[in-house]
Amino acid sequence: MAGRKELLTEQVAKQICRVIARMPDAEIPVTWDNVIAHSKKKVGHGFNRQMLSQKEWNGRRLIAEAFSEAKEVQRRLQHDTAPKYATSARSVLQKRITELEAKNLALQEELEKTRAQQVDTLDAFLMTPRDLRHLIAKSTGEPESETAAIAPISREPRTPRRKPVVSPKGT
Repeated sequence: MAGRKELLTEQVAKQICRVIARMPDAEIPVTWDNVIAHSKKKVGHGFNRQMLSQKEWNGRRLIAEAFSEAKEVQRRLQHDTAPKYATSARSVLQKRITELEAKNLALQEELEKTRAQQVDTLDAFLMTPRDLRHLIAKSTGEPESETAAIAPISREPRTPRRKPVVSPKGT
């Protein structure tokens, strides 16, 4: 298949959806301009509103659904959190809550990155061919010279041995 690689894949869309879902909690206004700006920071490409809102996977517009849900959450938070009586103690606590939520959001992103790096490291380890004798020698503390006396493992596919052709006794 020739042409450009698709930039907005389902995996990228799920990352953008996670960013959108966190916007109301971080008190970031849920607007398409903010979604475009944050997706550009997260993914590295500034998608336009049309592409973000219309792209479908398995018949679902993932980003548009996440946007509408985040917008509803933002509306509910605006109506529910407006205190009738604002006191100085409340405003100090509200400021502290905001700081802790921002810190929590940053730590969640850092944890997500760390988990992704660990999964990548594990995949790289599992996909790399290794000689078990060397790994056993390292784990038991034996010198590798004892295990090296064993014939090295060949990485080439083995060819099947042919049975010798036995001629009949009468010939």
